[in-house]
Amino acid sequence: MHIGLIGASGRLGSLVKTIFIEQNIDVIEITRESLIEPANFKSVLLKMNNDMVILDLSLPSGTLSLLNILKNLDNFTLERIRGVVIGTTGHDANNNSLIHQLSHKLPICVVSNFSKGVYLFEEILNAKTTHGHTVFELARNLGFDLALSETHHTKKIDAPSGTAMTLAEAGAIPKAKISSLRVGKIVGEHTIVMSKESETFELKHIAHHRKLFAEGAVDLCKNIFSQRPKPGLLEKGKFF
Repeated sequence: MHIGLIGASGRLGSLVKTIFIEQNIDVIEITRESLIEPANFKSVLLKMNNDMVILDLSLPSGTLSLLNILKNLDNFTLERIRGVVIGTTGHDANNNSLIHQLSHKLPICVVSNFSKGVYLFEEILNAKTTHGHTVFELARNLGFDLALSETHHTKKIDAPSGTAMTLAEAGAIPKAKISSLRVGKIVGEHTIVMSKESETFELKHIAHHRKLFAEGAVDLCKNIFSQRPKPGLLEKGKFF
């Protein structure tokens, strides 16, 4: 198994690389230079004697470069790629369109957060109650007003975070009801507040260490590699 890693020098990328190496999984760093021309990218593939999963932990601009390279590769080369995991957030309409186009040729999994706890958070919001409503539907039926807050370290650029947008979508919370704070070195906190006149209920997830995201990314890539999914947009919950 090979991992083609984009963003290996970043905070999350370096942790992911370390875990893969500890598990004796070959990691090939895909640099910016490799994403300039298809020929450069093919030269990276030639270094591998096995199929690969591409893990993108760069920035939306890096993802765009990757997508433009992938769309110009021949089918023989694409067959070497068992899946593409995109862990970048803040994509514009152009990136999203390219992702959808390429999903007809490759299995693609777009992940705003690699935390298994955040995935559980999403599932709780979408879980059906005894009367057939989702949790957030029941909350609204009971008269609760919903809002979401997220807090991250000062180096995080996008706000609201990709995770906040994913949770807001799961809970049908409008963007106007999302508040963002960038302070200190907080890894990540996401809270959904359900409040009415006489009471307040909160659902909260706190990330204590960045390693949890790295572990989730590693597990996701390994499972995609072993399960060999067909082309399409993959649901991360099936591969955690």
